[in-house]
Amino acid sequence: MAGDSAFAEPTETVERTLIELCPDLVAVCREGMLAFINRAGANLLGAPGPTALESPPFLALIDAPDRAAAAELLARGDGICVIRLLRLDGIPVSVNLRAARLSDGAVALHARDLTDQSEAAAVLRDLRLAEQVFETSLEGIMVLDAGLLVTAVNPAASEITGYAADDMLGTTPPFLDETTMGAESYRQLWNTAAETGRWQGEVWSVRKDEQPFAARFGVSAVMGIDGRPAQYVVTFSDITRSKTDEDRIRRQATYDQLTNLPNRSLFLDRLGQAVHLAERSRQMVGLMFIDLDGFKLVNDTLGHHVGDMLLQETGRRLLLCVRAGDTVARLGGDEFTVLMPNLGNYQNAPRVAQRILDSLRKPFDLSGKEAFVSCSIGITVFPDDADSADTMLKNADAAMYRAKEMGKANYQFFTSDMNDAVAERLTIKNGLSKALERNELMLWFQPKLDLASGTVTGVEALLRWQAAELGMVSPAKFIPVMEETGLIGQVGEWVLNAACRQYRDWAREGLGHLRVAVNLSVRQLRQPGFVAMVEGMIADAGIPADAIELEITESMIMNDTEHAVATLKQLSAMGVKLAMDDFGTGYSSLSYLKRFPVDSIKIDGSFIRDIATDTDDHEIIRTIITMGHSLRRRIVAEGVETREQAVILKRLGCDEIQGYLLSPPVPASQIKATLGRPLPFPSP
Repeated sequence: MAGDSAFAEPTETVERTLIELCPDLVAVCREGMLAFINRAGANLLGAPGPTALESPPFLALIDAPDRAAAAELLARGDGICVIRLLRLDGIPVSVNLRAARLSDGAVALHARDLTDQSEAAAVLRDLRLAEQVFETSLEGIMVLDAGLLVTAVNPAASEITGYAADDMLGTTPPFLDETTMGAESYRQLWNTAAETGRWQGEVWSVRKDEQPFAARFGVSAVMGIDGRPAQYVVTFSDITRSKTDEDRIRRQATYDQLTNLPNRSLFLDRLGQAVHLAERSRQMVGLMFIDLDGFKLVNDTLGHHVGDMLLQETGRRLLLCVRAGDTVARLGGDEFTVLMPNLGNYQNAPRVAQRILDSLRKPFDLSGKEAFVSCSIGITVFPDDADSADTMLKNADAAMYRAKEMGKANYQFFTSDMNDAVAERLTIKNGLSKALERNELMLWFQPKLDLASGTVTGVEALLRWQAAELGMVSPAKFIPVMEETGLIGQVGEWVLNAACRQYRDWAREGLGHLRVAVNLSVRQLRQPGFVAMVEGMIADAGIPADAIELEITESMIMNDTEHAVATLKQLSAMGVKLAMDDFGTGYSSLSYLKRFPVDSIKIDGSFIRDIATDTDDHEIIRTIITMGHSLRRRIVAEGVETREQAVILKRLGCDEIQGYLLSPPVPASQIKATLGRPLPFPSP
């Protein structure tokens, strides 16, 4: 019961008495007008009594710089701020002003005089410091009201965003809205700030000049008396450079810098993901391993900068051959891959492969220099051929080498018997690096017969490898690997030096008429100081320069004629004999024969094989011999295996023959025995 309560409800008289006893200003404002003020408030304003103020507008009692803050406080009807009141004598008084809305809509005010108090000094000092920080901060700072409209903004915010203060005041921040963040993220930002009092995050936005920038934002909510956000303080800093640097570093780690295609690391990651998803969805994944045919020739003849342009153009052409969801990657060198997740039908893979073959077969215009390449493609499919990403890559690589063996410029699917070939190739690659150190390389020699005199006048030096682990390895297997690993230059130098020493040894045995022919690689021809090296080897062996014959191919010189002509002319002037090998398989241009100082032309064995039965081959050889003789070149036929072939060639005027009819390649120790054998057909 009320009578049992320790305290009774205060009466209006009690309330008024308490208000009058309060040492601080207590007032009531209705519609902006001062409707009531207590005696302490009148004293604070320098009035003789409350009635002396005659109900003025409350804002008229506020120092001009603080009226906006006071007006906002009255409009909200709750909160607290530090402002300066104006006494009737014009002297400002700093007060801590609190507001609370009454039930009838009026606003009750309470102001505590801060003048001559340590609290006042501290507050003013903090205000001045805050103002200085606000103006000089390198971070952008904005103050937003409860409706998310900007009420204050510092210079750094304008500098970062390009928006002047007038562009932002009274509006929502144009660089922090639903358009830049997305509706869901935008709502989540303000909900989090309202519920927890703060939010932090990174946002890509757009400056006033429409340039993108990245910023790290922090949002703090300033709570009102009712516990709801009354204001928001937003701070942000420009992190565009750091984000750009992060993206650049991330891209360098995952993308090939030359072609801008995914590199090996990113490709392997995507391959692993594709296999994982395919396992769950029971779908097929296709993988192609692509190696360019003829790239090394372009690189060695036209230079590495042209080779780089070719690789860049190859990447662009590959992208045009695949679907949007496929991945084209460069693993390194001239090796590319195409990953085809969700392959769908098994037959989709060869369709893409054929598009790639057709695309790369077209000429490459590289800064005015025309180049031609093709590609060999190995194809494997998950889960038919492999059960893991690693196995897929190994299988595709094996299938690619099968395409190389099948004549290049084609695609081959993986078959299980390729595993042995892959293992063997790896053993060859590892063994070659130690072959020179172990003295496993040797030269064998195949004689060449002069058809007019019926005598052996020279031999061709052919490289052989007796490997410790593999035994005698076929040149068809190890020479391509040697070219890929870059050992061809070092080994080529060894071959030339060994040929010079072998001629010297034969000359001492009375076989000085046997000129030794050595195959020259593109890498050797482009090697700086190559002519001087050849001259030095010949001098060291103490043999005449014409004891050595260097064999070159049309394809070696067609893309670098100026350098090749200069080098070959120096060798010819020295006395070294020169031969054009495999004639008929390339351009077979008369202009090449005229420009290059070659002494002889070697007709490729593919034309000799059917000379007795194919009239076209017969006429081609007749034309080559006639053309060569008109240019005063000797004609040598390779791959002669039957007596009938030799007789026809002799009748057509061929100068020399070489092939198994006369002798297979033999070690140097067996040359004397070979020379003593009777001719396999009647001598002239």
